[in-house]
Amino acid sequence: MADKPKQTKIVLLTGYLGAGKTTLLNHILSNDRGVRAAVLVNDIGEINVDASLIAKGGLSQVEGELIPMTNGCLCCTLSDDLARQLAQIADSGDFDYIIIEASGICEPIPIAYTISQFCDESKYGSAAPLDLDNIVAVVDCARMWDEFHGGRDLLADNIDEDDIEALLIQQLEFCTTVVLNKCDTVTREQIDELKGIVRSLQKEAVIVEAEQGNVDLDQILDTNRFDFNQAYGSAAWLDAMEHPEEHDDPEVLEYGIETFVYDRRRPFDIDRFADYVRTWPKEIIRAKGQLWSAQDPDMCYMFEQAGQQSMLSEQGKFIASAPDDIRARLIAENPEVMDDWDETCGDRETKICFIGQHMDKQALVAGLDACLVDWQH
Repeated sequence: MADKPKQTKIVLLTGYLGAGKTTLLNHILSNDRGVRAAVLVNDIGEINVDASLIAKGGLSQVEGELIPMTNGCLCCTLSDDLARQLAQIADSGDFDYIIIEASGICEPIPIAYTISQFCDESKYGSAAPLDLDNIVAVVDCARMWDEFHGGRDLLADNIDEDDIEALLIQQLEFCTTVVLNKCDTVTREQIDELKGIVRSLQKEAVIVEAEQGNVDLDQILDTNRFDFNQAYGSAAWLDAMEHPEEHDDPEVLEYGIETFVYDRRRPFDIDRFADYVRTWPKEIIRAKGQLWSAQDPDMCYMFEQAGQQSMLSEQGKFIASAPDDIRARLIAENPEVMDDWDETCGDRETKICFIGQHMDKQALVAGLDACLVDWQH
């Protein structure tokens, strides 16, 4: 009797911008269980910062493959790309799991619909090559309190389909596990109230509390929580199948969200920049990318902002700052760095992807430019 074909399981990570999906993903990838995971990571914008962070922080610790997909949304413009990559990974038989990190503005239902093509037993006549095991919605507790009144905004009776609240509701309603992340940033009472609100939107999902994306892997892997038959019975799922044309346009348009990349070859005065961040337009939802500081011009920093929270962390020195012999070796090992090399600055630059709703990009660029200084080298 022939062996039953190997089945690769899938975990889909959803959640609003900055909720902590990448941190959770790195936690999964650094597991000591020997799980071989392929990773599909999607981030809107010209630069895929999350993919680079995962490559640095997670995949060095576990066998796996990273397939970054940029300039689009998995549930819309990249659905064909997603199907192609899933087929390729399934055919290889090299992986136990596929972890999909969706963009923060992706609706989960169309992504699950794409995955379902590879999970239909009747279509394959034997075991389907893939199995959607778990859909995980990551929630930033602090942000839910700071910007959505502890989640109460999600229960309002005047929410339009284009509102951010509508997207958050869809991510919570169509999942099997809810991770309440950053619980250390709110009180016990706030967590309990948020749990009640989540439960009012999602009756069945397992709710897990977490700090910095640290979740017991038993809550993420091999859960067998997702059931397609149950999903097919939901009105939202039926609507997505019956009206696929409604998902032809990316969510960046549906929710009035747009992105642009701020790229400069002059460093920031970090104090000026910090002052500006505290007061910059509330329309900015998310900012993430590398930053060049005049106060420490040899160091490449990673800047992140989500809602009212921001963080700056060292990522390692720019290659241009290394001694001649080391710089030559690094360039030989990473020749692609020369594609964007500047004769004066080398690889030193600021490149930040901004995500916002109805942003005044001209005013934002002017504010950022006012923080720049000439490089004294």
